[in-house]
Amino acid sequence: MISNSSRLGVVVVAAGRSSRMGGIDKQVATLGGETVISHSLRVFDSCGDVGSIVLVMSAENLDEGKAAVEVGGFSKVVGVVAGGERRQDSVKIGLDLLGEQPGGSPEFVAVHDGARPFIEAEMIARGLLTAQKIGAGIAAVPVKDTIKTAPHRVVTGTPDRSGMWAVQTPQIFRFDVLKTAHEMTSEDVTDDASMVESVGGLVAIFDGSNDNIKITTPEDMQLAALIFERRSGSSSGGGVPETGSRFGIGFDGHGLIAGGPLRIGGIDIEFDQHLDGHSDGDVLFHSIASAILGAAGLGDLGGRFPSSDERYAGFDSAQFIAESARLAAEAGWLVDHVDATVIAQRPRLAAEVPKMAALIGAISGLENSSINVKITSTDHVGALGAGEGIAAQAVATLIPLSPASLVKK
Repeated sequence: MISNSSRLGVVVVAAGRSSRMGGIDKQVATLGGETVISHSLRVFDSCGDVGSIVLVMSAENLDEGKAAVEVGGFSKVVGVVAGGERRQDSVKIGLDLLGEQPGGSPEFVAVHDGARPFIEAEMIARGLLTAQKIGAGIAAVPVKDTIKTAPHRVVTGTPDRSGMWAVQTPQIFRFDVLKTAHEMTSEDVTDDASMVESVGGLVAIFDGSNDNIKITTPEDMQLAALIFERRSGSSSGGGVPETGSRFGIGFDGHGLIAGGPLRIGGIDIEFDQHLDGHSDGDVLFHSIASAILGAAGLGDLGGRFPSSDERYAGFDSAQFIAESARLAAEAGWLVDHVDATVIAQRPRLAAEVPKMAALIGAISGLENSSINVKITSTDHVGALGAGEGIAAQAVATLIPLSPASLVKK
């Protein structure tokens, strides 16, 4: 192994927007009782070859990043800084800060995705040896699946996969090699190795790990929870962890008053009446938001979005659902399924169900959920049956972002 005198600096990049996470911020989501970024920070912090670490967060998550460092007691973190517009801009900010440390620039630098929590000390050692010999080394695993080139989804070729590798991080470089590549490259690149390659540098591969996944979607978060449980040996038995699903029920109803259109399920329907409410009166959306809050143990809709608050006058109720899903995610829960029923004698709404379900599924935090919407009536019984109002009931199923036994409640 390279001696401790050959100092390794580390840039952990965690400034992404988590745009495919359904409203969950993957960098600070809970995995095994701590943030995702804490897992890789701990491995680097305990590595004898590492002298300094810079954590690059989004501006919105700076406080969360600093809190993770403080809680984890990571003594080698020399800075938690805001990233740039592009990933390579964020890496450059980290490199600059490493170069400004009192001891001068490190001889080597590792760049690692904060959303890859399962890095291992042995992987870092392999990368250091590769960088010492070649100047640049990247973690990778052989491609297992058949690869197709398919512009516009039409297959045009099947490349030989025998020489193909799926690239991961960490990527480890001589500091001056990566620093020079950043100074010489302005066009967008997908990783730091591509930048080094573009300026004529050599890049070699060292063995990564199939466990070394990058969390990009809510499904990845669930897979990460399973990997964590297997690696920590904390499974309660049976090989398949108990999901710990939660269920919440929401109900809402409003009277009908003169004047259309009728807003329900996010759709404006031609009708001579509309629902009387402080916001837009969308009983379907209100019941779903209430069900999500209930499942996550976060109180009720009126407590979160009181009708006495003028901010919510005429408010788009889709935002109630999005905010409820966001709050649930902060508490460690992901919306998995929504089943809702609208109770209306009139107007006829069955033809609008597919559109309603699609709109609900597109709301932030529910993009990866399954949605079911039904319409029924009371057969002219009661006030609803007399057409005096419309009501809706919903059941939301939430699943943990990490195994139920490990999530902080």
